[in-house]
Amino acid sequence: KGGERVRGHILAAMATQSDDEKRNSPASEDEVMEAIDLPHGPKPWPVVGNMPHVGFLGERPFAYNIGEMFAKYGDIFTLKLDMLGGVDDQDKCGGVLPIFIADPAIVQELVLREKEFPKMWTSKINKSISFLGGKGLFTSSTVDREWQTARPLMSKPFNEVKIKQYFDIIVDKSERYVDQLERRVCGGEALISELNDWNSCFTFDTVMEASLGTDLKNLEALGEGRPLDPFLPAFRKAFQLNLKFSQGWEMKHYLQPFKNKKLLEEFESSVAVMFDRMDSLIEQTRNGTIGDRKSVLYSLLFDDSPLTNEKVMLKNVRSHLVTLMVAGHETTAATIGFTMYFLAKNPECQRRAREEARRVMGSKGYLEYKDAGKLTYITACLRETLRIFSAVNLLQRSCAKDTTVTSRTGTKYKIPAGSHMYVVLRGLHTRQEDWGETPLEWNPEHFLDEELIKKRHPHSYYPFGFAMRSCIGQFFAIWEARVCLALMLNKLTLKVPEGYKFKAARGMGPAPFPKDFALVMAHREDQIVSSKGKSSSSDKHASTLAESREAAQKLPADPSSKQQESVKIYFGSNVGACEELAFSIQQYLKTFGLNSVVAQLDDAITNDFSSKTIIVTSTYNGFPPDNAKKFASWLKDGSASSGICWKKAKFALCGVGNSQWHSTFHKFPNQIYKALTEFGAETIVPNCMLDVSKEWDSHFEKWLGKLAGVLTGTGEASLPAPVMTRANRLQVDFAAGDMKVETINEVFHSNLSKFLVRKLDILENRELQYGKDERSTRHIEIALPKEMPYNCGDHLAIRPFSSPELVDEALDLLKLKGDEWLVAGMEENPKKARIKARRLLALLDLTVCPSKAELTQLAESCPCPPEMFKLKQLAENRDEGKTTLEVLKQFRSVQLDLKGFCEFFPLMKVRYYSIASSSKSVQGKNVCKICVGVVDYTTSTGRHHTGASSGMLSGLRAGDSVFGYVPELSSNFRLKDGVPIIMIGPGTGIAPFMGFLEEREVIKAEKEAVLFFGCRSAAQDNIYKKELEKFKSSGALTDLFVAFSRDQKEKIYVQNLILEQKELVWRLLQEDAVVYVCGDASSMAPAVREAFSRVISHFTSEKEAKEYMDTMEESKRYLEDVWG
Repeated sequence: KGGERVRGHILAAMATQSDDEKRNSPASEDEVMEAIDLPHGPKPWPVVGNMPHVGFLGERPFAYNIGEMFAKYGDIFTLKLDMLGGVDDQDKCGGVLPIFIADPAIVQELVLREKEFPKMWTSKINKSISFLGGKGLFTSSTVDREWQTARPLMSKPFNEVKIKQYFDIIVDKSERYVDQLERRVCGGEALISELNDWNSCFTFDTVMEASLGTDLKNLEALGEGRPLDPFLPAFRKAFQLNLKFSQGWEMKHYLQPFKNKKLLEEFESSVAVMFDRMDSLIEQTRNGTIGDRKSVLYSLLFDDSPLTNEKVMLKNVRSHLVTLMVAGHETTAATIGFTMYFLAKNPECQRRAREEARRVMGSKGYLEYKDAGKLTYITACLRETLRIFSAVNLLQRSCAKDTTVTSRTGTKYKIPAGSHMYVVLRGLHTRQEDWGETPLEWNPEHFLDEELIKKRHPHSYYPFGFAMRSCIGQFFAIWEARVCLALMLNKLTLKVPEGYKFKAARGMGPAPFPKDFALVMAHREDQIVSSKGKSSSSDKHASTLAESREAAQKLPADPSSKQQESVKIYFGSNVGACEELAFSIQQYLKTFGLNSVVAQLDDAITNDFSSKTIIVTSTYNGFPPDNAKKFASWLKDGSASSGICWKKAKFALCGVGNSQWHSTFHKFPNQIYKALTEFGAETIVPNCMLDVSKEWDSHFEKWLGKLAGVLTGTGEASLPAPVMTRANRLQVDFAAGDMKVETINEVFHSNLSKFLVRKLDILENRELQYGKDERSTRHIEIALPKEMPYNCGDHLAIRPFSSPELVDEALDLLKLKGDEWLVAGMEENPKKARIKARRLLALLDLTVCPSKAELTQLAESCPCPPEMFKLKQLAENRDEGKTTLEVLKQFRSVQLDLKGFCEFFPLMKVRYYSIASSSKSVQGKNVCKICVGVVDYTTSTGRHHTGASSGMLSGLRAGDSVFGYVPELSSNFRLKDGVPIIMIGPGTGIAPFMGFLEEREVIKAEKEAVLFFGCRSAAQDNIYKKELEKFKSSGALTDLFVAFSRDQKEKIYVQNLILEQKELVWRLLQEDAVVYVCGDASSMAPAVREAFSRVISHFTSEKEAKEYMDTMEESKRYLEDVWG
């Protein structure tokens, strides 16, 4: 009956699945029949099953032993473990065995098919634990109404948005903890034992004050040798004895009656102390002597759940409080302990963490809320610790009916009805495919190195659980741990004691701890001393509140009525990013009554700079953007230095760049700043230099808030940072029946001379890759109109459109059919055009991901409290793979009209492709060729993603057409005749060099031409092999060196071949060879640059090599055409 009841609960949950979830659910009878049975682990022993194999009762966490079995038995298998098996009772479920999983692809299915695989707290060991935990947040099933009621009430205070209100408490407790340790060190060096106790007291005190509003002062008690809060020792004893006595006195206890009688008394006494302590806290909260309305316990007692509109049942409040008091501190304490050990064991990592902490603190010597998020290295250390020693070892799920799951290799496995499934984190987090050949080695670079992050499966890391059963306190735990470690490392050096044998063992609660943990700690003479006085967290909160009120009073009473002088905003942009930012600035300033005009940077030549000026610009391969060339010349030739009173000029500068192009990073913005300040102009606020290869929007928003504060006269830190939209300036509305507005086609053809884009015919589209490689690279030949000439080294700009599938999803959200007539135009242009809804939506980039600010904006407009809460959580812990369209599909209560929808999606930008041909090679025809690497992958959300442009191009055939043009871009990436050339172009980076070689063949170039090409395998992607052989035969190409990165054990790249051919390379450089590099900017281009530097230094010196490289760049002999 128990099994049938539980399966009924799960089937009821599945009935509420969305269509998307049902499509992800492989539950057909045919598929189940075709799937294979699950493999078994080691052969079970009679009676005891696999208990001896996993060491169920041993000191080492048994999940670690299971984790080691995956190497032998595969990434999914069953074991006979009665305590973890089937639903309620194995006999009633036909002997269903528990399933153990380490395959991230199967984990992905559990996430996507969440309603089919809920957590069911129904196994024998679950019931045993429930004796202490009751029906708490952790110890109850997802389908339980009580869990659904309590979850939003308990999670609301711990999302990352709310961390700010607890930050002063976290800092205060961390400082107290470090002070206690410093007292024991006494200015020298000391062995600190019982560190597990110290970490537990710190985390327990912190979470209790934050969530219940009461300071239990366990840190002080431990330091003074006084008894701790009675809950801590009582819980530890009760948990140790729980499995033994949760069912009371049993027959097995008669084997040692006297010993067991004494232990039972200790167990019952500890349980009584635990429950008495919790009852006391509940009564104090009920009577208002502790906590306030923000207290989690207050919320459990008095608030209605936003999900069920019900209050938590009084009998279960104590159960939820156990979860808070145990899981809220014990897991974090374990993580801090393991991280302290690893930092002590790895002095170089400790040094880096200490330097980061000090850099972030600065001379002030303490952390503010805005600082903690900058502790990226310390956070990576914590995440790496959680990978190896996850606070929770098993993530439990169940299924109600026969179904299947698919492994990473594509194998389908049968999952019998009634199964309990366990994701073993030690197995998932140590797979060599995802974590390298030595996955048990602690290495924070796993969470810093972008290449390592991209390489692993997106579902290979879940230390805090996943989906709706993920840990509610994960944000709080990370903030608490990194603040504590940063303050500790500033003042103390950590060392592993001589003879200490590190071992992870079952701890004082469910989480493993380092056994008998102790470290040697030494006082640091060079510590940064805090410049603030001691104050309580309540004092700090009051001070912050007063400052906020004072700042609010400074704002104009009616900003819209306050007339301000006009601000000039200029942008330099090739692809539209800086233009978008310029209009975003204008929109934000408008909310404070500030008038402004936006124009291209070249128009600034006619500006007398008497008005305050804002400049937003990028760099294109080190040169000014096309609409800023005149401005750059104006600054350089001396024209700007006369006729303007620069000493009265005020400007603000926002530079936009990508640090992957390190040699030209912010080159043009820096030139502007240098020139204007040398003329005598002053900056309004410090420059904002954005790095779009990283998170940049919050930096921009803070800068804009400061800028607006100065421009309105309210102070640099007075105005709130804006919530930025995409600022595509698209004005759209439904067409009235009598509106006589030209259609988009009519506007295009009647104003053809104003548009660069033309309709281009496809002549050929073929696949370049071969063998079994699933990747795709297309060779596409396109007919160009006669008025569109090009040169070698030019690009073809393609105007992509969103896919019909994405447009259908957008139409569904907007409740449109697609054939509705709209009137659309740009904000700054009075010209409008009629366009069908489907066609307009195709012009938008429907694959963009939302910024934190946009998610916050959606949350604020969400009328459904549970969805609003989830959106705020998403804003603080963004899934980088989730698009804005997916967010809107998930949170259907957010209703956007057509205009509001368009504000979240920018117009689709053109994509640039290096032209892979020479116009001289085809007599009488204007044909160009491009080489397109097709972007095609599955996102972390399970969505199949194809590149907007590459996906569109890959599907075109001869006779189809595409919109595009040849842009006039600033570039020296041109074939030079009369000198040797060295070309480096792995992958699709070979494209411009195919054009170079075609042209060399036509003009019969005599100087040497060397190509370094790279790909994965000779059997898969050695593209253009036949064409290159033909170029060698004709003499257009003199030497070809191909690096196959995957055809041998050690990976070989183009930079390795450059070093191998150093004599040839050096000889050609001595003959004034020009070097061309095309391809990836993040890894390849820097590695190639380093290789050339090493070649030169081999024949000269390191100093001379640097000077030689600088000279080559200045003389345009080292040229790059690279992308991120």
